[in-house]
Amino acid sequence: MSDIGKIKESIGLKKCKLITSNPDRSNIFYRKVFRSGKDIDAVQSILTPIANQLLTSKRNFPLTVIYLPLRWCGFAYRLFQSILGQNQYYPEGAPAIPENRLFAQFHAPQTSQMKVQILKQMCSTNSIVRVVFATVAIGMGVDVPNIRQIVHVCPPCSVKQYFQETGRAGRDGEPADAILYYNNRDIATNRSIMQNDMREFCNENNDCLRRKLLKSLDYDYGIVKEPLHLCCSVCEKVCKCIDCFEQTVQDFEEL
Repeated sequence: MSDIGKIKESIGLKKCKLITSNPDRSNIFYRKVFRSGKDIDAVQSILTPIANQLLTSKRNFPLTVIYLPLRWCGFAYRLFQSILGQNQYYPEGAPAIPENRLFAQFHAPQTSQMKVQILKQMCSTNSIVRVVFATVAIGMGVDVPNIRQIVHVCPPCSVKQYFQETGRAGRDGEPADAILYYNNRDIATNRSIMQNDMREFCNENNDCLRRKLLKSLDYDYGIVKEPLHLCCSVCEKVCKCIDCFEQTVQDFEEL
């Protein structure tokens, strides 16, 4: 029985009108990357380039949400502080207050006032904050239009949760990226909290990631996004469009 059927049965709906639409977020590119090394070293290797790019680009850096476990939020925050130093505040010479910081945290232990303040900053056209370290606390009901990147330092427990969290990106319809990092420990069978569909998604190397996500919603999506290099990291490898061909030739000539 589909999830829709289960919902109808559980609340006793006999006759109801079912309105469906294509759930595909075609403007999001999905990438999956194996995270090697010890957890803390791997997290640092993922976050350091982002911090360096933020240091260079400052307010021009694309608005990014980085999902990570609560236990790593403090580490990530301190890492960005150490790399950006006084440049963590914008513009140069601005008072050292949270409203002027280029990055922030959003998680359950924070007060409601702090969370509301961060969401207001993210939604503002004059927002200073460019990177937000988040847990599952930032999810349903968050409608920030111009998030350009969603980064998962480790996988969530289910494909549906992943689809929902990546859906925070590109709400304005402009191109956005969703990057998932994982390792074998994340999806080990002895992790009872991890669902099998997420294990299968992480281990998938041949099928389109977009198709896998949509199948989790009982949506039969036969055609992937074209050109393939705009779809996902699996389809990108087999794309044969003219742009990819010319890039291959260029790379070969530079060898």
